[in-house]
Amino acid sequence: MGKTNKERILDYLWSVSPKGATNSQIQEYTNIQSHQQVYMLTQELMHTGLIQGEQHGREWIFRANESPAVQLISSTPAPYRGTPSSTRARLTPRAFEDLARKVMSDHFGVPLMAGEVAGVPKRFDLVALDKNIVGDVKYFTLVGGRQLPPAKFSIIAEHVWLLEKTGAPTAFLVFGNDRQVPALWLRRYSNLVSGISFYFLSDDGVLELLGGSVR
Repeated sequence: MGKTNKERILDYLWSVSPKGATNSQIQEYTNIQSHQQVYMLTQELMHTGLIQGEQHGREWIFRANESPAVQLISSTPAPYRGTPSSTRARLTPRAFEDLARKVMSDHFGVPLMAGEVAGVPKRFDLVALDKNIVGDVKYFTLVGGRQLPPAKFSIIAEHVWLLEKTGAPTAFLVFGNDRQVPALWLRRYSNLVSGISFYFLSDDGVLELLGGSVR
């Protein structure tokens, strides 16, 4: 199922946040054909609190509403390649960590086990024997399944920083449960990531590289 025009507008505003955009800019980047439709949709989104708007003369400037209480109607999960989530039992975080260890070990071609790296006060979930590959596993979801997770965003930032400090040639985070969490984090902070790869692993074992820089 394709995204609605509302979702496309929200996605674009999140991608440029904290900067804003005019209706003309939104129309240009979302390829919505009618400027009038863009105007009506941004007004509706503003009145429902999903975006913020300021009028300067005859022109409106809109921004993503970054309040943690804002519910996202835009973040449509990527199509699942396995059993639909509505009928598929979720893995426990421990079961997902076991799955991630197997999949990432196969992906890199070396065994990965929990371990530490000298000089970094953190026990990582996935570490190669020679310490050249270091990763961590996160099984996150949006708050209540719908709301932005500011605390989890901070946890991701902390782990990116810790992974950078390892100096490992290959460092990564692998996420499960809800693809939206790492995707939203990267949308806002990918320019701050140096040498860390982000992966999403579905419960049925399908691995997807989301982004980030690779040393």
